Amino acid sequence: MAKYGGASAILLIDGYNLLLAKLKTLSLKHEQLTEDTSGLGDNYEASSPVGKSRTTLTQGGGFFDTQTNGIHALMAAGTPTTPQATPRIACLGVMGQTIGALFVGIQGLFASAYEVLGEDSKLTKANITYIFTGTIDRGLIVQPLAAKTADWNTKSLGTVTDYTLDPSQRVIPITSNSMAAASVVTTPVPHGLTTNDIILISGVATSSPTINGERTVTVISTTTFSVAVDTSAGAAGTGGSFVRANSSAGAVGYQQVTALSGFTGFVGKLRDSADDTTYADLISFANVTSAPGKERATVAGVVDRYVSFDGDVTGSGSITVFAGVARN
Repeated sequence: MAKYGGASAILLIDGYNLLLAKLKTLSLKHEQLTEDTSGLGDNYEASSPVGKSRTTLTQGGGFFDTQTNGIHALMAAGTPTTPQATPRIACLGVMGQTIGALFVGIQGLFASAYEVLGEDSKLTKANITYIFTGTIDRGLIVQPLAAKTADWNTKSLGTVTDYTLDPSQRVIPITSNSMAAASVVTTPVPHGLTTNDIILISGVATSSPTINGERTVTVISTTTFSVAVDTSAGAAGTGGSFVRANSSAGAVGYQQVTALSGFTGFVGKLRDSADDTTYADLISFANVTSAPGKERATVAGVVDRYVSFDGDVTGSGSITVFAGVARN
């Protein structure tokens, strides 16, 4: 099992790279808010959800940093004075700068506390706490934070995200598949699929022909569906599991630009593909002409199995960009 430490973390807010602070601790807490609903005469305390949530992002003991677009520049000059100030966009990851690694995206209004710690015979440090009121998305890194000097796309570089490898995906076990013109698959738990969803099946034994591989489903019930594999003259199968190979409820894209020099424009795009060969634009971010910059954008409908990032620059120079996608 992979293990991660401080060097694996990434923290960006509004295009400011907070890793420059050399933080000591980083935590993210998302909680559903409740209200005490007990009253006089009750023998126990009762709480009920109020339909709201709160996200708290905390970093502690980081070394004080005055670099351009660093933590002190953001907090000293841009700290909102009330929770209703300008919305911010944050991207947090703890699994390293790797395409396909998990990250969390947050957009919302927030209140914050910035505490500078000066101690005798020690380097100056700071503690920061943000309380967000807004949305939180969990997804995969598509473009790790990196400097680029010319047009690029992660497909040409051979580094795209594959939804079937998403570590946050739920793996659904398979009980059996039948002998039928369209083999019927039975699961021991609700499969959660919709007709025309695409899944990737693996580990099924004895089925002839095999149903392993990428299949489009037709839902029969909450625990059964069929796939277009004719096993009527072959054999039924047992065991195995599946994960989704596409999603149908849209997605959210995040882009953060921490540095830009020389270029007069930059357009980043998230693109998706069903076969890792033919790609189409999924989300196009707005043209960027200066840094720091950030954007959260949404798209409805089907998102295919593979997602790549395309960067198109104007002129000559350098740009440092991060991007991620979160499927709904």
